[in-house]
Amino acid sequence: MTDPLKLASEFPSADYAGWRKLAEEALKGASFEKKLVTQTLDGFAIQPLYTQDDQDDATRLIHDVLCTSVEPRETVTGWDIRQLHAHPDPVVTNSAILDDLENGATSILLKLDASARKGREINSGDVGVDGIALHCLADFECTLKDVYTNLATIALDAGAVAIPAAAMLAARMVDEDGADEAAPAFNIDPIGTLASTGTLPCASEDALRQTAEISAELIDLFPLGTAISANGAPYYNAGATDGQELACLLASGVAYLRALTDTGMAVDQAAGAIAFNVAIGTDFFAGIAKLRALRLMWTRVLAASAAEDASISINAVSAEIAMSKVDPWVNMLRTTVTSFAAGLGGANSVVCLPYDHLIGLPDSFTRRIARNTQLILQEESNVHRVIDPAGGAWFIENMTRDLANVAWKKFQSLEASGGILAALANGSLKKDIEAVWQSREKRVANRRDPLTGVSEFPNIAEAKVSCDAPDLDAIQANGKARQTKYSQTVGNTLESLIDAARNGATIGHMFTDLYGASAAITVPALTPHRLSEPFEALRKRADNYKSKTGSFPQIFLANLGKVAQHTARAMFARNFFESCGIETITNTGFADPGSAAKAFTASGAKVAVICGSDPQYSDMAADMAKALKDAGASRVYLAGHPGDAKEAYEAAGIDDFIYVGSYVPGVCRTAMDHISSDVRGDK
Repeated sequence: MTDPLKLASEFPSADYAGWRKLAEEALKGASFEKKLVTQTLDGFAIQPLYTQDDQDDATRLIHDVLCTSVEPRETVTGWDIRQLHAHPDPVVTNSAILDDLENGATSILLKLDASARKGREINSGDVGVDGIALHCLADFECTLKDVYTNLATIALDAGAVAIPAAAMLAARMVDEDGADEAAPAFNIDPIGTLASTGTLPCASEDALRQTAEISAELIDLFPLGTAISANGAPYYNAGATDGQELACLLASGVAYLRALTDTGMAVDQAAGAIAFNVAIGTDFFAGIAKLRALRLMWTRVLAASAAEDASISINAVSAEIAMSKVDPWVNMLRTTVTSFAAGLGGANSVVCLPYDHLIGLPDSFTRRIARNTQLILQEESNVHRVIDPAGGAWFIENMTRDLANVAWKKFQSLEASGGILAALANGSLKKDIEAVWQSREKRVANRRDPLTGVSEFPNIAEAKVSCDAPDLDAIQANGKARQTKYSQTVGNTLESLIDAARNGATIGHMFTDLYGASAAITVPALTPHRLSEPFEALRKRADNYKSKTGSFPQIFLANLGKVAQHTARAMFARNFFESCGIETITNTGFADPGSAAKAFTASGAKVAVICGSDPQYSDMAADMAKALKDAGASRVYLAGHPGDAKEAYEAAGIDDFIYVGSYVPGVCRTAMDHISSDVRGDK
């Protein structure tokens, strides 16, 4: 029987050579390599098309290797939906935790406040700042009231006080029914703490030794838990490439693995005590490849260490570097991308940050959106029911291989130079990452890497997001009331720390007894960045200007001719200036310089931008610039690249030019200086 439809059988078979020929014809002489091949910051190329011919023996093995790093039960339960909690009030946090757990979250991340993280007592000035006021066991009990810690994983973010905080959590959990089935994530990470803060309370060698010794005791109490976290977020949020973050993660993991096995732990048990925390950006495929590459490389490390179990524990978190304070609702799209990439890449747990995370404390609605983002991804896509769902895709397999190769070389370089701690101590790692950040910042500032809602499609009239402003004085007073006096000296074993916690010792007391009062090591700390920060600074300045004058700083669009003639560049100019908070005064166009100058005067603006087509510029730009200057414009821009006419335009009074590739924040900062020259305090 013949097929009456035939469908694709009537078309000639496709091959890469034929596609390449058609692509080059469509480019009309433009370079294939420059137009269609993407060069990553890690130095390898991404082709526009991949075929089965791009597979080699290495890429064909990736999927099989990665399957050994996944527990089959995870395809039934899915990844852990982990919710971050940082409200300063333990009572409010407890209510929020119960709400999350009742509505889909399966794991909780508790971030300690700035006071506790520095080992200070609750009478210090930063109690409740940037975290929960957790200072004693009573605070933990208040926060985790009615929480079944054997069913929901409790994770900690405690910085330098990770060991005292771990003892507090262990004291809260160890005597509960089902404690042997609990899987807490204590996240002790002196290397990550040193990278992000630049300090440790003891020498780095002592910090590793103590971390390993306490971790061994924690795993004895909670064999299903993880004690140590190798955290890549400080590196990625400082601007590092995916390859640099992976190298730092691997170097940290190896340092911890060595320290744990030095205590006598078997290599399989030691590897199981370590979790990896990975920051995922908004490059969807890069996020998938990054997690797959990490799993691949760690499998190689474990094989070299003669481990029998190749499984790995990964927590993925939305990268703060990719989030923005302006138009924060777009963050929902960003965190959806990061969460989905994490799920496809094989993360065991995922933290989807609320869209207002950078602005203040999330409420029940923003937590619900973050929680439901993951729930919908799991229930609608079912990707968690497949082991390595990205396996076999030619593009992702090649990207995984290339990224793993680059990261492995960087890891070897770190090891050859003395390891991750040495690279942090001598500042070489910070220098390398800062160089990458400068490249990232430049690409965002000239809008080659667009940020929706920030550098593209800005909405300067957006409604502001408001967040809860808790009463820190009341929180501090309530915290003091929960404390009891403890005057004994705290020992340095987990058992003695737990005993001290039960008898009223505070985290500050434990920290001082363990380490003393001052930092023992100081190195150049990594500086966290966000891609949107140069635009946000100017948007904030524009808001300040509006608060003093009643309106945003404004620029007049001197549109030439009919709408069809100037619309393209007028829209370009509007996006350009409004991305930095400068409102554009638009119109339907002017037939002559005189009418444009008259409208400019009536607008009250001080700065103007000429918008039109190249032929119009040849005929009118010089006269338009002169008319605008005569009308009082302190600065005149032209939308478009001036080419060979630059000197003539400048002689006619045009001060600057805006075009694709212009450094937007720099141009707008100068424009705002002219606009606000008579307004004090707008900066």
